[in-house]
Amino acid sequence: MTRPTRYGLVLLLAAVLVNLPLVHSTLIADERPAGSDLSTLLVVTLAADVALAVAAILLTRHGGPRRPQLRAIAVGDVERCPPGVALDRVEGETYLIRGEVVDIAADRVVIELGDRSVLVLLDGHANPVGHQQAAQVRARLV
Repeated sequence: MTRPTRYGLVLLLAAVLVNLPLVHSTLIADERPAGSDLSTLLVVTLAADVALAVAAILLTRHGGPRRPQLRAIAVGDVERCPPGVALDRVEGETYLIRGEVVDIAADRVVIELGDRSVLVLLDGHANPVGHQQAAQVRARLV
């Protein structure tokens, strides 16, 4: 799961939890205690919603430092692997790139490494790994 997706799910859950008391009070008007004030609940809920909206804007614009995307040319097939992240030099200019597949095309694959991603040009090599699965490939950085 990518970082923006995680942020979105957390914010959606928070919005549901914040708005639950207001929805409950509105739907179950008969069970409200005498003297309870719906307008106070509405103001508190709207303030929390505004705070969540500001958090969503900040997270999408400044979701953490991202480093530039690397580009590499595969020297072997893409393989499935256990989950994990790695960008290790194997020998000379060849690196082992391991991470989650976030984009697939016929001639390329994008592997997420946490704070950066690597665009791997397949150069005729096979890619049997699906979207959002752990993958590794040996490649030369360009």
